Amino acid sequence: MESLMILDFDGTILDSSKAWFDIYQEYCKKYNITISNKANRKKCDFSYSDCIEEIKSTILSSQYSKLLDASLNEIAKNIYKKINPREGFIKFLKNRHNLSSKIIIISKEEPALIKSYLKHHKIFEVSEVFQDHNNDRNKVIFYINLSKKYNCNIHNITLVDDSYLHCVAGKQAGVFVIGINDNHSIDRQNQMNSVCDIYNNNFLPLLES
Repeated sequence: MESLMILDFDGTILDSSKAWFDIYQEYCKKYNITISNKANRKKCDFSYSDCIEEIKSTILSSQYSKLLDASLNEIAKNIYKKINPREGFIKFLKNRHNLSSKIIIISKEEPALIKSYLKHHKIFEVSEVFQDHNNDRNKVIFYINLSKKYNCNIHNITLVDDSYLHCVAGKQAGVFVIGINDNHSIDRQNQMNSVCDIYNNNFLPLLES
């Protein structure tokens, strides 16, 4: 029976603190948009979702076209290239690939951005990249459906993620959960430790197991 590893991207594979604020800032400069007070307040906690929300709230919805979305992605690609994967990630991925594990990425960011990042860092072990538009990873049924899609026993699935809600749903579904500490608060660290099978700051400890 084939094993499956599901990776999140932003916050899991890499620490992108402040990256989306920098991307938003560049985008605003390019299109003469005033940077919002919310963005200035959040900065390090400014996420992909925040970026899209702020841009859409600043310009007319009719003006937010695929062309502008593509432009945002191009800016993001250039900024993300400068961010290295977490320590031990590339070797961890190669080890899992050598064990004949199918590796996929499911994340909220655009697949084109993720594929560009993987290519830049010479990461070739990921077979598929999907975008989670509707926060489906918060639902137990999502992982059950993946096990059916890939003809894989639910207990042969590993989830690697920094999101507490994703980890809770994955654990309830029966998958093996590896949590990544993405600058979590003490309370969140305690929550992650309570639900994850393994919870680490990076991938180095996973190379020892």
